[in-house]
Amino acid sequence: MASNEEVLTIAKWLSGDLQDQHETEARLVFARVLRSSIPLDLTLRFMLADLIDPDNDDNDHRLVLKRKPGNRAPRSDHRSIAAHVWKRIKEGDGFESAVVDAMGHFDVGRTTVTNAWAEWKHYIESYPELFTRN
Repeated sequence: MASNEEVLTIAKWLSGDLQDQHETEARLVFARVLRSSIPLDLTLRFMLADLIDPDNDDNDHRLVLKRKPGNRAPRSDHRSIAAHVWKRIKEGDGFESAVVDAMGHFDVGRTTVTNAWAEWKHYIESYPELFTRN
């Protein structure tokens, strides 16, 4: 079962009460909880159901999955790139070596890799367990 603090953070995000960095952190926590083998907290299960239930008019907002408009060119996944850099660093590679490896692995340029690292480094270092798949 998720901790009370995790459930509260996720519940605040689902109800629309978090913004900016707190929202991102809540989404990371929620993703970790959903990917884990622990049972989903009943409160969160009902909150999710209420957000997607077309017959529920009690909520001010709904959870709707949408694609961005227009043609989508292949886009590199910054989270995966940053996780790859982190993994290589943890395996003993230097930062530059990890960047070069990620450039080849994802077929992207140096700027893309360094931007991905800058964007996700804080989250990876704060919550490394979220970026390790078993």
